[in-house]
Amino acid sequence: MADIGADATLAKIIDVLDRRENIPMLESLASAVKGGAHDITLANSALVLDANVFLRIPSHKKSADIMDYLTGVHEKPVVVPGQVIQEFWNNQLSAIDTVYKTVSKKYTEISKEVDKYKTAGVVGIEAVAEALEAFKLGNEHVFEPELMSKTSSFIERLVNRAVVPFAPRGPFVEVSLSRKRAKTPPGFKDEGDGDFLVWVDLLWGLHGAKAGGASFDNVILLSHDTKVDWSRGKVAHPVLTAELRAVLAAHFEIWTLDRLSDAIG
Repeated sequence: MADIGADATLAKIIDVLDRRENIPMLESLASAVKGGAHDITLANSALVLDANVFLRIPSHKKSADIMDYLTGVHEKPVVVPGQVIQEFWNNQLSAIDTVYKTVSKKYTEISKEVDKYKTAGVVGIEAVAEALEAFKLGNEHVFEPELMSKTSSFIERLVNRAVVPFAPRGPFVEVSLSRKRAKTPPGFKDEGDGDFLVWVDLLWGLHGAKAGGASFDNVILLSHDTKVDWSRGKVAHPVLTAELRAVLAAHFEIWTLDRLSDAIG
């Protein structure tokens, strides 16, 4: 027997993503131009984890608070799109023992050399030192010695808490192609369809959650992706905001982990 709920979700998402249904584009653009300011309540928001935060959460300065909140305190849906899990395994996790450890080693070596030049009074070396410090602050998870064990523990805690939606892929093939040609976010900056499928999984899972009785007024994607096909500055792309409004009747924002930790208090 066909799953009527799944069929309705599929039809709704395709109608919106393929523009068979109007989306509130002008309203979303107006809000984005003003800076996207929106007074939202974290407690009434569904939270979605992007692949690039999985390694950063365990190494964040407030990691314990963030993990406790995501795995126990927060009462609205916590979503990990199926595509995110796939990309985390394929890309981020495989880099821990190679790229990350190499970068950490090279950083230490370069820092020692910079310190020598600073002692010698070499002109301009302060700018190099500042750039190195900025790099470390932006990539703190690279320098966390217990990153793997903390990440494993966090994932285990998520197993019984998170919603993991995996939308059917076939029905979205043509939609993805047409959107990429038109430079429709997300993912038009990438060769593959990964970001688009993260978006589809997000919409799929939360539409299903609402159909099952969940209620939320906002959707917050926790991400450190800074590409313009997701956001500009701290403002989500207005197309994404409009699409999510059309599918879920909710407000959409993209937050960093620092913003989440500030909101948790």
